[in-house]
Amino acid sequence: MQISNPKVSIIVPVHNAGERLYKCLDTLVNQTLREIEIILVLDCPTDGSDRIAEEYAAKDDRIVILKNTENLHIGKSRNRGLEMAHGEFIGFSDHDDYRELTMYEELYAEATEKKADVVLSLLENDKNLKEDFVRYGDIVYSKDFILKDLIGFGYENNPGALFVRVTGNLYKKSLLKLNQINFVDTLTTTPEDVIFQIKSILRSENLALIKKQFYFHQKHTDNEGNKGSYVSFEKRGAGMAEIYSLLIREKVFDYFRHYFYKGVTKQFLNALAGTVYPKFSISQFVRGVKLLRSYPFCNEAFAVYSLPPAKHKWLRMLLVKMLK
Repeated sequence: MQISNPKVSIIVPVHNAGERLYKCLDTLVNQTLREIEIILVLDCPTDGSDRIAEEYAAKDDRIVILKNTENLHIGKSRNRGLEMAHGEFIGFSDHDDYRELTMYEELYAEATEKKADVVLSLLENDKNLKEDFVRYGDIVYSKDFILKDLIGFGYENNPGALFVRVTGNLYKKSLLKLNQINFVDTLTTTPEDVIFQIKSILRSENLALIKKQFYFHQKHTDNEGNKGSYVSFEKRGAGMAEIYSLLIREKVFDYFRHYFYKGVTKQFLNALAGTVYPKFSISQFVRGVKLLRSYPFCNEAFAVYSLPPAKHKWLRMLLVKMLK
């Protein structure tokens, strides 16, 4: 039964998901919250994923299919879904992941009870995350902590932020529409989820967090995040420039300066290391150094913020010296 006023719209860009798409869709159509809209954005799949999507749509009229005429990638495909979503809240899913069947019922209940603009859930239910919650206590629930964690790509010296993905969360559509919040073009800029999170949480009035994992990210060799192009120095440089412009525009750069510089050092070192390991390319290395040093915040970031010792200390020292 088609829902005229869905409580939640879930946007799913679909490229070549293969057999994993079945479990993804099964755990969407069987959600205990029935008043949902499932928007499948077919991003020019070549492996038959489009046929699987159309089979499900034929059986469930809560599924809406959008077809891209060219490969738009994750960011612009999600934006197409946002443009036509009717839900009170917006959720996102990757095409190869799955979730608990009560996920959207529980997230929506939390959103309505707390009158929240954004509801977050845990990314992974692992030992390190549990230790983080013990170490930082109730501060983890605060907007300030989460923003510092995201902007610094990990609080203090943690290797990564706690809430880097959008897929386990809900976002009030009116918040996104009023503030014109959408995704960057992932053909040129990453990480799209972190940038979207920062935009949304900066503008949120009420933030809620459920200390539970609902969403399960499937790790495999075809993951977009595993591709060298996704973490290239071009895309990560553009990503940090996007965050820099956002913080300046929102007049909060001075407040988050320390965390931003920490994020710059992490992202730039990791991106430049991709030109050295596993195969060294002198031309790529030189081009990477030149590009990253061209950003107005690069020199100051490396001058004022230093990361703790790494396993490959000599490599980090070399990269730091090149980027200062």
